[in-house]
Amino acid sequence: MTVKSTSRARIAIVGGGIAGLACAYELSRRGMQPTVFESARAGRGALWASGGMLAGVFESAESGADKAVVGLARRGLACWRDWSTDLGRDAIGYRAAGSLSPASGKAGRDWLERLEDAARRQGFRVEHVPVPDGLVADAALRFPDDGELDNRLLGPHLVAALRERGVDIHENRTVDSIDIRPSGGIDLRFAGMALPFDAAILATGHDAGLAPIDPAISAIVPVKGEMLSLREAAVGLDACVRARSVYMSQKPDRRIVIGASSWFGANDLAIDDSAISRLRRHAEALLPQLAGATELERWAGIRPGTKDGLPILGESRAPGVFLALGLYRNGVLYSPAVAEMLADTILNGRPFPSGFSPRRFDER
Repeated sequence: MTVKSTSRARIAIVGGGIAGLACAYELSRRGMQPTVFESARAGRGALWASGGMLAGVFESAESGADKAVVGLARRGLACWRDWSTDLGRDAIGYRAAGSLSPASGKAGRDWLERLEDAARRQGFRVEHVPVPDGLVADAALRFPDDGELDNRLLGPHLVAALRERGVDIHENRTVDSIDIRPSGGIDLRFAGMALPFDAAILATGHDAGLAPIDPAISAIVPVKGEMLSLREAAVGLDACVRARSVYMSQKPDRRIVIGASSWFGANDLAIDDSAISRLRRHAEALLPQLAGATELERWAGIRPGTKDGLPILGESRAPGVFLALGLYRNGVLYSPAVAEMLADTILNGRPFPSGFSPRRFDER
Protein backbone atom coordinates (compact mmCIF):
# COMPACT_ATOMS: atom_id res chain seq x y z
CA MET A 1 0.00 0.00 0.00
CA THR A 2 1.23 3.50 -0.82
CA VAL A 3 -0.09 6.64 0.86
CA LYS A 4 -0.27 9.70 -1.35
CA SER A 5 2.64 11.96 -0.39
CA THR A 6 0.80 15.00 0.83
CA SER A 7 0.81 16.93 4.07
CA ARG A 8 -2.89 16.06 4.35
CA ALA A 9 -2.22 12.33 4.63
CA ARG A 10 -2.96 11.15 8.16
CA ILE A 11 -0.23 8.86 9.49
CA ALA A 12 -0.23 7.57 13.06
CA ILE A 13 2.86 6.31 14.83
CA VAL A 14 2.24 3.97 17.74
CA GLY A 15 5.26 4.16 20.03
CA GLY A 16 7.31 7.14 21.16
CA GLY A 17 10.69 5.47 21.58
CA ILE A 18 13.61 6.06 19.25
CA ALA A 19 12.08 4.10 16.35
CA GLY A 20 8.75 5.93 16.52
CA LEU A 21 10.32 9.36 17.04
CA ALA A 22 12.75 8.76 14.16
CA CYS A 23 9.86 7.80 11.86
CA ALA A 24 8.00 10.95 12.89
CA TYR A 25 11.10 13.07 12.29
CA GLU A 26 11.74 11.65 8.83
CA LEU A 27 8.11 12.06 7.78
CA SER A 28 8.15 15.65 9.04
CA ARG A 29 11.32 16.29 7.01
CA ARG A 30 9.30 15.22 3.97
CA GLY A 31 6.50 17.69 4.71
CA MET A 32 4.18 15.36 6.60
CA GLN A 33 2.68 15.90 10.04
CA PRO A 34 2.28 12.46 11.63
CA THR A 35 0.69 11.90 15.03
CA VAL A 36 2.60 9.96 17.72
CA PHE A 37 0.91 7.93 20.46
CA GLU A 38 3.07 6.79 23.39
CA SER A 39 1.77 4.69 26.28
CA ALA A 40 4.16 6.33 28.77
CA ARG A 41 6.59 9.22 28.27
CA ALA A 42 8.05 9.85 24.82
CA GLY A 43 11.80 9.48 24.46
CA ARG A 44 12.20 7.27 27.51
CA GLY A 45 12.05 3.46 27.77
CA ALA A 46 14.76 1.52 25.97
CA LEU A 47 16.23 4.73 24.52
CA TRP A 48 16.79 6.24 27.96
CA ALA A 49 18.34 2.99 29.22
CA SER A 50 20.66 2.45 26.25
CA GLY A 51 24.35 3.26 25.80
CA GLY A 52 23.86 5.65 22.88
CA MET A 53 26.45 3.90 20.73
CA LEU A 54 26.47 4.03 16.95
CA ALA A 55 28.80 1.06 16.55
CA GLY A 56 27.57 -0.22 13.22
CA VAL A 57 30.96 -1.47 12.07
CA PHE A 58 31.89 -3.19 15.33
CA GLU A 59 28.44 -4.75 15.73
CA SER A 60 28.38 -6.00 12.14
CA ALA A 61 31.87 -7.48 12.39
CA GLU A 62 31.36 -9.11 15.78
CA SER A 63 28.09 -10.74 14.76
CA GLY A 64 29.20 -11.74 11.26
CA ALA A 65 26.18 -9.89 9.91
CA ASP A 66 24.78 -10.63 6.46
CA LYS A 67 24.54 -8.15 3.60
CA ALA A 68 21.12 -6.79 4.58
CA VAL A 69 22.15 -6.05 8.18
CA VAL A 70 25.45 -4.53 7.06
CA GLY A 71 23.52 -2.30 4.67
CA LEU A 72 21.19 -1.19 7.45
CA ALA A 73 24.14 -0.42 9.74
CA ARG A 74 25.96 1.49 7.02
CA ARG A 75 22.88 3.52 6.21
CA GLY A 76 22.26 4.20 9.90
CA LEU A 77 25.77 5.60 10.34
CA ALA A 78 25.33 7.82 7.27
CA CYS A 79 21.95 9.04 8.49
CA TRP A 80 23.35 10.07 11.86
CA ARG A 81 26.03 12.17 10.19
CA ASP A 82 23.22 14.03 8.45
CA TRP A 83 20.70 14.06 11.31
CA SER A 84 23.27 15.22 13.85
CA THR A 85 23.85 18.32 11.74
CA ASP A 86 20.12 19.03 11.61
CA LEU A 87 19.53 18.36 15.30
CA GLY A 88 22.79 19.93 16.51
CA ARG A 89 25.76 17.74 17.38
CA ASP A 90 26.30 19.31 20.77
CA ALA A 91 22.59 19.16 21.56
CA ILE A 92 22.59 15.35 21.29
CA GLY A 93 26.19 14.70 22.34
CA TYR A 94 27.13 13.28 18.96
CA ARG A 95 30.70 12.51 17.98
CA ALA A 96 32.08 10.42 15.12
CA ALA A 97 35.18 9.26 16.96
CA GLY A 98 35.02 5.59 15.99
CA SER A 99 35.01 2.47 18.14
CA LEU A 100 38.15 1.19 19.83
CA SER A 101 38.52 -2.54 20.49
CA PRO A 102 41.38 -3.49 22.85
CA ALA A 103 42.37 -7.04 23.77
CA SER A 104 45.08 -9.02 25.52
CA GLY A 105 46.52 -12.52 25.30
CA LYS A 106 46.26 -15.02 22.49
CA ALA A 107 42.48 -15.36 22.78
CA GLY A 108 42.12 -11.59 22.63
CA ARG A 109 44.43 -11.23 19.61
CA ASP A 110 42.55 -14.03 17.85
CA TRP A 111 39.31 -12.15 18.55
CA LEU A 112 40.74 -8.96 17.05
CA GLU A 113 41.88 -10.88 13.99
CA ARG A 114 38.37 -12.26 13.48
CA LEU A 115 36.90 -8.78 13.90
CA GLU A 116 39.29 -7.31 11.35
CA ASP A 117 38.68 -10.07 8.82
CA ALA A 118 34.90 -9.74 9.14
CA ALA A 119 34.93 -5.95 8.90
CA ARG A 120 37.12 -5.97 5.80
CA ARG A 121 34.93 -8.61 4.12
CA GLN A 122 31.92 -6.40 4.84
CA GLY A 123 33.66 -3.44 3.20
CA PHE A 124 34.33 -1.39 6.34
CA ARG A 125 37.49 0.48 7.29
CA VAL A 126 39.71 -0.91 10.07
CA GLU A 127 42.86 0.58 11.59
CA HIS A 128 45.57 -0.95 13.75
CA VAL A 129 46.33 1.65 16.43
CA PRO A 130 48.63 1.90 19.47
CA VAL A 131 46.92 1.06 22.74
CA PRO A 132 45.92 4.45 24.22
CA ASP A 133 47.55 5.55 27.47
CA GLY A 134 45.65 4.26 30.46
CA LEU A 135 44.18 1.20 28.79
CA VAL A 136 45.61 -2.20 29.71
CA ALA A 137 45.81 -4.27 26.50
CA ASP A 138 48.29 -5.87 24.13
CA ALA A 139 46.72 -4.61 20.92
CA ALA A 140 43.83 -2.53 19.62
CA LEU A 141 41.76 -1.97 16.51
CA ARG A 142 39.87 1.19 15.62
CA PHE A 143 36.75 1.28 13.48
CA PRO A 144 36.80 4.94 12.39
CA ASP A 145 33.32 5.09 10.88
CA ASP A 146 31.54 4.33 14.17
CA GLY A 147 30.24 7.00 16.54
CA GLU A 148 28.22 7.63 19.66
CA LEU A 149 25.78 10.11 21.16
CA ASP A 150 24.18 10.89 24.49
CA ASN A 151 20.88 9.04 24.40
CA ARG A 152 19.58 10.96 27.42
CA LEU A 153 20.04 14.20 25.51
CA LEU A 154 18.64 12.76 22.29
CA GLY A 155 15.21 11.69 23.61
CA PRO A 156 13.96 15.03 24.98
CA HIS A 157 15.69 17.00 22.22
CA LEU A 158 14.03 14.96 19.49
CA VAL A 159 10.63 15.29 21.18
CA ALA A 160 11.09 19.07 21.38
CA ALA A 161 12.24 19.26 17.75
CA LEU A 162 9.18 17.33 16.59
CA ARG A 163 6.80 19.55 18.53
CA GLU A 164 8.47 22.63 17.04
CA ARG A 165 7.73 21.13 13.63
CA GLY A 166 4.05 20.82 14.55
CA VAL A 167 4.01 17.06 15.20
CA ASP A 168 1.43 16.05 17.81
CA ILE A 169 2.85 13.69 20.45
CA HIS A 170 0.26 12.18 22.78
CA GLU A 171 1.85 10.71 25.91
CA ASN A 172 0.24 8.26 28.34
CA ARG A 173 -2.04 7.15 25.51
CA THR A 174 -2.24 3.38 24.99
CA VAL A 175 -3.67 2.16 21.68
CA ASP A 176 -5.99 -0.78 22.39
CA SER A 177 -6.56 -1.92 18.82
CA ILE A 178 -6.10 -1.03 15.18
CA ASP A 179 -9.10 -1.71 12.95
CA ILE A 180 -8.90 -1.88 9.16
CA ARG A 181 -11.75 -0.16 7.33
CA PRO A 182 -13.08 -2.07 4.28
CA SER A 183 -13.17 1.17 2.33
CA GLY A 184 -9.52 1.89 3.09
CA GLY A 185 -7.70 3.46 5.99
CA ILE A 186 -7.58 2.45 9.61
CA ASP A 187 -9.03 3.36 13.00
CA LEU A 188 -6.95 3.58 16.15
CA ARG A 189 -9.03 2.72 19.20
CA PHE A 190 -8.29 3.63 22.80
CA ALA A 191 -10.30 4.59 25.89
CA GLY A 192 -13.59 4.18 24.07
CA MET A 193 -12.52 6.48 21.22
CA ALA A 194 -11.66 5.85 17.57
CA LEU A 195 -9.48 8.11 15.42
CA PRO A 196 -9.21 7.66 11.63
CA PHE A 197 -5.89 7.55 9.80
CA ASP A 198 -4.68 6.67 6.32
CA ALA A 199 -1.80 4.54 7.65
CA ALA A 200 0.00 3.64 10.86
CA ILE A 201 3.50 2.67 11.88
CA LEU A 202 3.75 0.27 14.80
CA ALA A 203 7.05 1.15 16.52
CA THR A 204 6.55 -0.15 20.03
CA GLY A 205 9.18 -1.86 22.16
CA HIS A 206 9.28 -5.31 23.68
CA ASP A 207 5.66 -5.07 24.83
CA ALA A 208 4.28 -4.41 21.38
CA GLY A 209 0.82 -5.84 22.01
CA LEU A 210 -1.66 -5.67 19.13
CA ALA A 211 -0.58 -9.19 18.11
CA PRO A 212 -3.72 -9.84 16.03
CA ILE A 213 -2.43 -7.31 13.50
CA ASP A 214 0.35 -9.65 12.35
CA PRO A 215 1.86 -12.99 13.51
CA ALA A 216 5.31 -11.40 13.43
CA ILE A 217 4.49 -9.32 16.52
CA SER A 218 4.47 -12.52 18.57
CA ALA A 219 8.14 -13.02 17.61
CA ILE A 220 9.22 -10.03 19.75
CA VAL A 221 11.31 -11.19 22.73
CA PRO A 222 12.35 -8.98 25.67
CA VAL A 223 16.06 -8.88 26.45
CA LYS A 224 16.98 -7.23 29.74
CA GLY A 225 20.25 -5.37 30.04
CA GLU A 226 21.90 -3.87 33.12
CA MET A 227 24.34 -0.94 33.12
CA LEU A 228 26.04 1.53 35.38
CA SER A 229 27.72 4.91 35.13
CA LEU A 230 30.78 6.31 36.91
CA ARG A 231 32.24 9.75 37.48
CA GLU A 232 36.00 9.98 36.99
CA ALA A 233 37.12 13.44 35.93
CA ALA A 234 40.69 12.33 35.19
CA VAL A 235 39.61 9.87 32.50
CA GLY A 236 39.10 11.01 28.95
CA LEU A 237 38.00 8.38 26.41
CA ASP A 238 38.67 9.50 22.86
CA ALA A 239 36.28 6.89 21.46
CA CYS A 240 33.76 4.32 22.56
CA VAL A 241 35.61 1.26 23.90
CA ARG A 242 34.16 -2.04 22.68
CA ALA A 243 35.96 -4.93 24.36
CA ARG A 244 35.00 -8.60 24.47
CA SER A 245 33.19 -8.46 27.81
CA VAL A 246 32.31 -4.81 28.38
CA TYR A 247 31.85 -1.48 26.66
CA MET A 248 32.52 2.06 27.89
CA SER A 249 31.16 5.28 26.47
CA GLN A 250 31.99 8.72 27.84
CA LYS A 251 29.27 11.35 27.57
CA PRO A 252 29.62 15.14 27.25
CA ASP A 253 29.19 15.61 31.01
CA ARG A 254 32.18 13.20 31.36
CA ARG A 255 30.25 10.41 33.05
CA ILE A 256 31.33 6.98 31.80
CA VAL A 257 28.54 4.57 30.88
CA ILE A 258 29.46 0.89 31.26
CA GLY A 259 27.45 -2.03 29.88
CA ALA A 260 25.87 -4.34 29.47
CA SER A 261 24.41 -7.61 30.69
CA SER A 262 22.01 -9.56 28.48
CA TRP A 263 19.14 -11.70 29.78
CA PHE A 264 17.17 -13.15 26.86
CA GLY A 265 13.46 -13.42 27.66
CA ALA A 266 13.62 -11.34 30.87
CA ASN A 267 11.19 -8.41 31.04
CA ASP A 268 11.67 -7.15 34.60
CA LEU A 269 13.72 -4.15 35.70
CA ALA A 270 15.23 -5.76 38.81
CA ILE A 271 18.99 -5.20 39.01
CA ASP A 272 21.35 -8.08 39.70
CA ASP A 273 24.12 -6.54 41.81
CA SER A 274 26.52 -9.32 40.85
CA ALA A 275 26.06 -8.45 37.15
CA ILE A 276 26.86 -4.80 37.90
CA SER A 277 29.93 -5.81 39.91
CA ARG A 278 31.10 -8.04 37.06
CA LEU A 279 30.77 -5.20 34.53
CA ARG A 280 32.70 -2.86 36.78
CA ARG A 281 35.49 -5.39 37.27
CA HIS A 282 35.84 -5.84 33.52
CA ALA A 283 35.93 -2.05 33.03
CA GLU A 284 38.53 -1.54 35.77
CA ALA A 285 40.71 -4.33 34.35
CA LEU A 286 40.84 -2.41 31.07
CA LEU A 287 41.04 1.05 32.62
CA PRO A 288 42.53 0.86 36.12
CA GLN A 289 41.90 4.58 36.69
CA LEU A 290 38.26 3.68 37.23
CA ALA A 291 39.07 1.88 40.47
CA GLY A 292 37.59 4.00 43.24
CA ALA A 293 35.51 6.12 40.86
CA THR A 294 32.15 7.24 42.21
CA GLU A 295 29.19 5.25 40.94
CA LEU A 296 26.50 7.63 39.71
CA GLU A 297 23.75 5.22 38.75
CA ARG A 298 22.87 1.62 38.00
CA TRP A 299 19.83 0.66 35.99
CA ALA A 300 18.13 -1.94 33.82
CA GLY A 301 16.33 -1.60 30.52
CA ILE A 302 14.42 -3.93 28.19
CA ARG A 303 15.55 -4.25 24.60
CA PRO A 304 13.08 -5.44 21.95
CA GLY A 305 14.71 -8.55 20.48
CA THR A 306 13.30 -11.12 18.07
CA LYS A 307 13.40 -14.89 17.83
CA ASP A 308 15.90 -14.79 14.97
CA GLY A 309 17.81 -11.68 16.03
CA LEU A 310 16.72 -9.57 13.03
CA PRO A 311 14.43 -6.51 12.94
CA ILE A 312 10.85 -6.81 11.75
CA LEU A 313 10.34 -4.13 9.11
CA GLY A 314 7.79 -3.43 6.41
CA GLU A 315 4.07 -3.65 5.76
CA SER A 316 2.10 -5.97 8.00
CA ARG A 317 -0.69 -8.37 7.08
CA ALA A 318 -3.07 -5.50 7.82
CA PRO A 319 -3.13 -3.11 4.83
CA GLY A 320 -1.82 0.29 5.79
CA VAL A 321 -0.12 -0.87 8.99
CA PHE A 322 3.68 -0.85 8.84
CA LEU A 323 6.07 -2.42 11.35
CA ALA A 324 9.29 -1.01 12.83
CA LEU A 325 9.95 -3.59 15.52
CA GLY A 326 12.69 -5.68 17.13
CA LEU A 327 15.68 -3.35 16.72
CA TYR A 328 17.25 -4.97 19.81
CA ARG A 329 20.49 -3.31 20.97
CA ASN A 330 20.97 -1.24 17.80
CA GLY A 331 17.77 0.77 18.00
CA VAL A 332 19.57 4.12 18.15
CA LEU A 333 21.86 3.19 15.26
CA TYR A 334 19.22 1.70 12.98
CA SER A 335 16.24 3.99 13.61
CA PRO A 336 17.03 6.85 11.18
CA ALA A 337 17.70 4.31 8.41
CA VAL A 338 14.51 2.42 9.25
CA ALA A 339 12.62 5.72 9.22
CA GLU A 340 13.96 6.65 5.78
CA MET A 341 13.17 3.22 4.36
CA LEU A 342 9.66 3.17 5.85
CA ALA A 343 8.96 6.65 4.50
CA ASP A 344 10.07 5.46 1.05
CA THR A 345 7.78 2.43 1.40
CA ILE A 346 4.73 4.32 2.65
CA LEU A 347 5.01 7.32 0.34
CA ASN A 348 6.64 5.80 -2.75
CA GLY A 349 5.94 2.07 -2.57
CA ARG A 350 9.63 1.15 -2.42
CA PRO A 351 10.02 -2.35 -0.88
CA PHE A 352 12.10 -3.18 2.19
CA PRO A 353 14.92 -5.75 2.00
CA SER A 354 13.19 -9.13 2.15
CA GLY A 355 15.36 -10.39 5.01
CA PHE A 356 13.53 -8.10 7.44
CA SER A 357 10.03 -8.92 6.20
CA PRO A 358 7.34 -9.77 8.77
CA ARG A 359 6.36 -12.62 6.44
CA ARG A 360 9.24 -14.77 7.66
CA PHE A 361 7.22 -15.53 10.79
CA ASP A 362 4.06 -16.64 9.00
CA GLU A 363 2.88 -20.12 9.93
CA ARG A 364 3.79 -22.69 7.32
